[in-house]
This record gives sequence, C-alpha cells and structure tokens, in this order.
Amino acid sequence: LSPCSYLLIYTSCVLEKVTLLVISWIRLNKDMGRRRKGNNHHGKGKNFNRGGGKVGEGYDLGRRDNELFTKYYKGLGIVLEEEWDEFYGTLQKTLPVTFRITGYKSQSEELLNNINGKFFSNILDVKVDGEEVPPPKQLPWYPNNLGWQLDLTRKTVRSNEHLSRLHDFLVAETECGAISRQEAVSMIPPLVLDIKSHHKILDMCASPGSKTAQLIEYLHGTSPEGQLPSGYVIANDTDNKRCYLMVHQVKRLQSPCCIIVNHDGTSFPKIRANADDRNPVFHQFDRVLCDVPCSGDGTMRKNYDVWNKWHPLQGANLHGLQFKLLRRGCQLLEKSGRVVYSTCSLNPVEDEAVVAEMLRSSEGAMELVDISDMLPGLKFSKGLSDWKVMTKTGEWIANASEIPPSMQTQFKHTIFPPTPEEAEKFHLERCIRILPHQQDTGGFFIAALQKVKHLPASREARLEQEACQSTPEINKDAPAASEINKDAPTSSEIDKDAPAAPEINKDADQQLEEPADLPTPAQGKRKAPNADEGPNSKRTKLHGYKEDPFLFMEDSDPIWPSIRDFFGLAADFPVNQFMFRSLQGKRTLYYVSEAVREITKFNDGRIKFINMGVKAFSRSPSPIVPQCDFRITQEVLGTLLADVTLRKVKVTKSDAIIAISQENPFIGKLGEETQTQLYAMSPGSTVFVFTPSEREPTPNCEVVFCGWRGKNSVRCFGSRCERSHALMLLGEDLKEINKKVEAGKKLKQEAKEQADQGCSNGETISNEGGLKKIDKCSDEMDECNDVCSETKDDIGEDVSIVCSDENKTECNDVCSEIKKDCNDVCSE
Repeated sequence: LSPCSYLLIYTSCVLEKVTLLVISWIRLNKDMGRRRKGNNHHGKGKNFNRGGGKVGEGYDLGRRDNELFTKYYKGLGIVLEEEWDEFYGTLQKTLPVTFRITGYKSQSEELLNNINGKFFSNILDVKVDGEEVPPPKQLPWYPNNLGWQLDLTRKTVRSNEHLSRLHDFLVAETECGAISRQEAVSMIPPLVLDIKSHHKILDMCASPGSKTAQLIEYLHGTSPEGQLPSGYVIANDTDNKRCYLMVHQVKRLQSPCCIIVNHDGTSFPKIRANADDRNPVFHQFDRVLCDVPCSGDGTMRKNYDVWNKWHPLQGANLHGLQFKLLRRGCQLLEKSGRVVYSTCSLNPVEDEAVVAEMLRSSEGAMELVDISDMLPGLKFSKGLSDWKVMTKTGEWIANASEIPPSMQTQFKHTIFPPTPEEAEKFHLERCIRILPHQQDTGGFFIAALQKVKHLPASREARLEQEACQSTPEINKDAPAASEINKDAPTSSEIDKDAPAAPEINKDADQQLEEPADLPTPAQGKRKAPNADEGPNSKRTKLHGYKEDPFLFMEDSDPIWPSIRDFFGLAADFPVNQFMFRSLQGKRTLYYVSEAVREITKFNDGRIKFINMGVKAFSRSPSPIVPQCDFRITQEVLGTLLADVTLRKVKVTKSDAIIAISQENPFIGKLGEETQTQLYAMSPGSTVFVFTPSEREPTPNCEVVFCGWRGKNSVRCFGSRCERSHALMLLGEDLKEINKKVEAGKKLKQEAKEQADQGCSNGETISNEGGLKKIDKCSDEMDECNDVCSETKDDIGEDVSIVCSDENKTECNDVCSEIKKDCNDVCSE
C-alpha cells in the first residue's frame, strides 16, 4: 500500500474512536440528566417501576399504593371484603414502636414497675399540637405483661420533655440488654417454640438477632435460679457481615450458652458430638427456628420501598429457597422435636405452599401443631388450604396444569394448593396468619411442625447424610476477623427485624441454585461415603473472614492459680470452660458453658464459628495488686457470681449509689459496715452486691456491679449504660446526678478563681462553693491545690498530699484546711 493509503486508514480509525467517545459522552450526559430529574428527593427511575405503576413513575415515600397487590390479595380472599378498607388503610400507616422487657432477668419486675411509675404515668395526659398522645398499650398476648406498644413519632418525641426522657430511657436500657426493641409479630415465633432449659436450639436464619435474643432469654428463663442451662442456642446466618452485626445484639444477653456461626442454611452441617471419625455421633436439635427470607409484604408499614417493588413473582422465586431451609431444619430435628417456620409475608406461595410441600415430602414424619392456645389474646386468621397463583402481569393460574408453556420454568408445581385429600390430611388451618388491621401490627405467618418419626430414607435423606459427613474446610487465605471489624457497618445500618425486599430478592436469586454439596436431580444419586475410605478429598471451602482461634485453658496454665485463689474459685472449678483468642498475652478470658465447649472442641475446622462466650476476666496489672493481674468483668457476674467466694462486698443502697455515681469516692465516704469489709480486703478487683433486706426492701432485686478497691478509694467499672441501669433500679437517675456534679464543679471552679484572686490581694475569701475560709494565703497554697492533678493512675488510688521541706510548716497548715475539698474535687 502507498503512504497515502496508510494515512487514510489511520485517519479513519482515529475518527471512529473519536465518534465513539462523543456518542458515549452524549449518552452519559443524558443518563445523568435523567438521574438529576429523578433524584430530586425520592429517586425516580425505571428500576423502581414494579408493582403496577406506570412506566417512568417514580419511587415516592408518600405513595403507598400498588394495584397488583390489591388485585392479588383481594383475589385470594385472605381478608374479608368488609374488612378490606381497614386492612389496606392500616398498611398505609406507620408501624408503632414495640418493645419487650427481658423476662429471665430477676430485675424485670422492678424494671416494669419503674417504667409504669416514672415514665408511663407522666405521659398519660400529654398533648402535642393540641392532640393527646396515645397512651402506652400492653401487648395482651405477651407473657407477664412484658410486651408494650408506643404509638409515637420522632417529631412527637422531640416536642415533649417527658416523651424525650422516655425515649432516652428506652435507648439506654436497650443498650444494656434489659429491653429489646422488636416488632410485635416478630416476638411470636420464639414464644410458640415452647423452649426448656435443656433444649438444643438452632436459629437457621438468625440475623439481625432479635429472635435469637428471645431464644436465649427463654433458655435461661426456664433454668433454676443461679444455674446455667444445659442446653444451648446456635445462631446461624449465611451472610458473613450480618453475622458480625448480630454479635452486638446477642452479647447484650451476656449468655455463655450461645454460638454464632456462618453457613448456608440449606446445607447446614450436622454438629459433631464426638471425635471418632469412624463412628461419628451428631447432635440433633430439640427446637429449630426457620424465619426464612421472604418478599416482605407484611413489612410495608416500615419498609416503604416494598410498595413500589412488590410483584406476584417474588413469592414464586423465593419458594424453592424457603422449602430447602425448612427441609434442612426438619432433617436436623430430633424425633419429637419442634420446628417453627415463619415469614413476614402474607403470600400463601411463601407460606402454606412451603409447609404443604414439607408435609407431603415427609410422608407423615412431620405434623402441624395447633398453637392457637399458646397465645391467648392474639387475633389471627387460620391458614388457607386453597389459593391461586398470579403471573407478573396479573393473570391468574389455578393449578399446575394451567401453566402456559412459556412460563413452565417460572412456576414450580409445589407452589399450588394441595389436593382436597391432602388438605384434609395436612390441617393447614393450624397455621397462623396475622393481618395488620387485627391488632395494629405488621403482617406475619407462623407454622409449628413436630417430628413424630424419622424422615423417610429418600434421596433427600441420603443427600443430607452426605452433606453432614463431608468435612468442610476453613478458607485459610481469608482475611482475619480483626481486619473486617474495623470497617463493618454498625447495627443501626441494618433493619432491626427484617431485611428490605430488594435486599432479600437479591440474596434469593443467588441462593435459588442448588448448593454445592447437594447435587441436582440431573446428577442422579451418589453412593454414601464409606467410613473406611477416610475423609472426603473434595471438601467444601468455608468462605468469609478467617476467625482468630478459639483456645481453651487447662489446669496447668500458669495464670490460672492466681485467678482461682484471688477470687476464691473452687479447686475443681471447670477451668477448661475459659477460652482465649490469642496465645500471646491472653489479655481477655471468655467463659462458655460445657455444651458450647464440647461443640467447639469437636467441630473445629468443620464449623465456621464467629463468636461465643461472655467476657469473664480482663488483664489489668497493677503494682499494688501483685497477687493477680486480672480483674473480673461485669458481663460474667450473672453467671459466676455464686462461684466467686472472695472479693465480694455487701453494700447498702446509699453506698451502692455513691460507688456507681462517683468516679473515685473515698472509702471514708461509705457506711461503717462497708468500710469494715473494704479495709479488711487488699486492693484489687472487687464485686459489690446490694441485696434487699427488711431494713432496705427496695429495690426488690439484687444489684451487682464490678469495681476496684484502691488504697483509699473505690471505683465502679461498669459502662455508662450499665451504671445508668443500676442507678435506675436503685431509684436514682444518672443524668440528674451528673447535672448536680457539673453544677458542683462549676461552683468549685468559681470559688477557686475567687480564692486565687483573694490570695493575690492577701484577703480572706468566703464563698458558697464549699471551700472553707482561708485566713492565710501564700504562694504555697497554689502548690497544695495542685495535688488534685497528681492522681497516680486510673485505677482508683487516692491523692496523697506531700509538702516540701522548705514550706512544710505553712503548707501543712493550709493543707489541713483544704484537704477535704481537694479530695472531693479529685473524686469528681
């Protein structure tokens, strides 16, 4: 080719590239223009056109309507025609706030009395903008009057002092685990599980953890006072990050009987009960909770985006995943055990259809349990035995034979209602559907199934056996958990009860495929592995973040004798239930129950453990406590208080208030009985216990807090919320105490400034700040005032006043007058 030809070809290539760049730039600007027009507040765009809206119609928080939703549920008849307007109108209203008081704690009754007396009584006649605020309502079906509902908005709370104080109180008590904010209908599944203290419990889809907290509460609540339950709770979730978010929710309960794990629930591995690979023994669960992912149309009152995103196919898309989760739960269940299946959806395709398929495939091994008598006061509708299925465009399909050829892959035959013969045998009317207008709640579905015999030895059972016996392998190359925790989102960034519909749909689409260790029907049957063949060479790799190891102490550990002797633990105390996460330093020791320890021991490398145990002892070396480098923590006192025989001080109510509300009060400020106990005790970690008596009958519960006994002072080591909770039980308010302290500090500061000014003039100073008259002022007085800044460390040692030889006589004269006030300032 000639040079001109080369030049022509090169020029054409350049022009082509320039043209493409210009076209791309034009398209980008058009897209950005559309986004700017659509994102002025509510984010309009084609991605939000679901649920019957017109093309181009945007996502609007104020628009709570969906034509397909109305057509679908009116056609199903789950709501009586005369109740439809009330039902639909309730869905369009904001959901009330509901909470429950932790029932297993001995302080629950005292807490309830405080809420009724100090808070609820003050808001009965409150008016905001001329309208009366609805009074608090007790949930009639929740046991022991511990469930409550508040119909308050943020604007209402901010506009009234009493409501604002109630809000702050609920937030503080929630943080310390005394109260749990939770949607009312979400409280029901754990209630109908009928939990006992010896039960082995699995929560298959546990995040965000509100129901798991209930399970722990009921496990401890049925155990004798002062004894750990022999059972345990395993909380599982398939999302690794949500597992870490769940830790905070569960830790509030301070239970050594809970384990958080990270697995796909559809192929959840069996829990080994021994270390014999040739003759393995597995745990079977007494109770299983399957609160499965769903379309979430029962959450429309709080998840407003469901209005625009809902369509009929969501239920059909999730049906397969939901059945796999329920089937796996039944496979892991002990004979005579109970599994509760629940969704926050009203759709029978996600509800009764899943239960019916489980009953059908179990061939009589599973039966529905009538739980209506377990919830007196709860209004609900019975389960359906007949329903229809709708396409995305709104056409009805009555049964599997009517599915159009083009939609055969969209609809499983199991989403359709059972035959009349099956319906008579299944008793689907024993299911419970809660409609929002019945008791001003969200929508919910609950079914309880009992295992009356072993599941049939079908293909599913053989696959289940293979899945359980194959040993999964932890991903060794994953980043350490400590690296992710720094960037993990906080619990406020996720929904507290149920994930929003878009997030669920995204996860569901990924999970609808067959799990890796369960072959599809096309793969056919596989031979059960022979124990003699050794472990499976192709192990399922557990992805996610690599956890630090879970290591257990032994009697021979060099740090154990000092802890045992210092706190008076028994010689035969099970030291192997103390756990640590690092071989270097052992800064923190955690305590777990015996059952949890055995599970961890026999399943290391098979189960992806995320978290377990309660913090028991924390390393806190001090030169004045050479006997022991560890202090006891607040979290473990509910478990080990009876085992600790030394380092306990019985305090009066007034002494408890002083120790909790002040930073470093001197022992001399406390009562004589308390002083006697403290002076007879060496410095170090201490447990303070208030017990009601005839002399001090209130509060009618023990108040226990950990602290430190310094040389001449004490200190409470509880967190702010724990201190606030303890003071509330003792009849005090930490905020009010802090206000008084700040006022006192201000007065003392003003007095000091006046004293300094008086000293420069050689005058006698008198003030209302608590400082005594000082007749003699000199430069040395400032030196004595500076002793407040000479606190030796942060563990409660008091201030010693030392004067130099040069000014000893004059300084001592001044110090003797101001010592008390100086120490008061230091303690504050």
